[in-house]
Amino acid sequence: TSDPKIYAGGDCVEMTHLISGQPTHLPLGSIANRHGRVIGTNIAGGDATFPGVVANFCIKIFDLALFTAGLTEDQARAAGFDPVSTVAAQADRAHFYPSQDMMVMKLIACRKTGRILGVESFGPDGDAVKARVDSVAALMPYKATVADVSNLEVAYAPPFASAMDIVNSAANALENTIAGRHAPVDVGAFLERFKANGARVLDVRSAVQAGPFVAKYGDRWQNIPQEELAGRIDEVSADGETLYLICGSGPRSYESQLLLRHKGIKDTRNIMGGVKMLKSSDPDFTPEA
Repeated sequence: TSDPKIYAGGDCVEMTHLISGQPTHLPLGSIANRHGRVIGTNIAGGDATFPGVVANFCIKIFDLALFTAGLTEDQARAAGFDPVSTVAAQADRAHFYPSQDMMVMKLIACRKTGRILGVESFGPDGDAVKARVDSVAALMPYKATVADVSNLEVAYAPPFASAMDIVNSAANALENTIAGRHAPVDVGAFLERFKANGARVLDVRSAVQAGPFVAKYGDRWQNIPQEELAGRIDEVSADGETLYLICGSGPRSYESQLLLRHKGIKDTRNIMGGVKMLKSSDPDFTPEA
C-alpha cells in the first residue's frame, strides 16, 4: 500500500515481475506464505523485504506436468526485449535407464545480451520437470545468461538425469542459435508449412526409424542416415527450396545442418525437438512404425 504502516500481502496483491519490471498478479499459496514471513518480521521489529517474483508456475494436466518461469516470447517482446528461443527434447534420466521418459524444455533469452528471460518445460514425471525449471528460475533474478545455464552444475546419476542434463542441452542449443550456428524452426511452424506447401524433409535417422515416414510422405521425406550423409551429399537437392532437417530429438540434425552448410547447402532449418516433439505436437502426423 501507499501507507508504510499498512502491509499488503497474499493472493490479493500485485508484485514486481523481476524480468519485465512490471506489476504482475500471481495468487499462489507459496508466495502468500513468503509474504507472511516478511510482514511478520517487520511487524516484530525486523527489516525484511520482498523483491518480487519470476512467476514460477506449475500445473498437472492428466498425465503431463507443465512448468514455466519468467516471460513467454510474446510477453518478452511486449516488455521491450528481442527474444530468441530453442526447444530441447530428451530423456529425463539416462537414456538406458528403464524408467526414463521424454521431457521437453523451451529456453528463452534476450538475443542481444543473452540474458535468460523464460523457461517452459513439460513431461510425465512432474518431479523431474519441476527440478529443472526451479534450477533455472533460481538464477533468473540475478540476470543469468545462456552461458550461465549452459555451464550450470546439476546433480547426476543415471536414475535421476542424463550425463548432459536437458537444462545444459537447451542452453547449448540456444547459445548455438544466438551465435548463428543453428538455424531452427519450431514444430508448429514446420507442420503448418509442410501441410500448406509441401516442404521437403531430410531425415537423418536410420532407415528403420525413418521408413514409416518415407512410406507415408514419399518424395517429400528423404532419408539419409547422418553417418552416411558426408558420402551421399550429392543426393541432397539444393534447388532453392528450404530443406527441413529432423532426427530423434535434434542434435544429429543440427550436426547435419553444419555439414550441409559446409558443403554449400545453406537454406536449411532444424526442427527443434525432432520426432519426439513432433509426436507430442501432432500424433496424427506421425505414422505407425
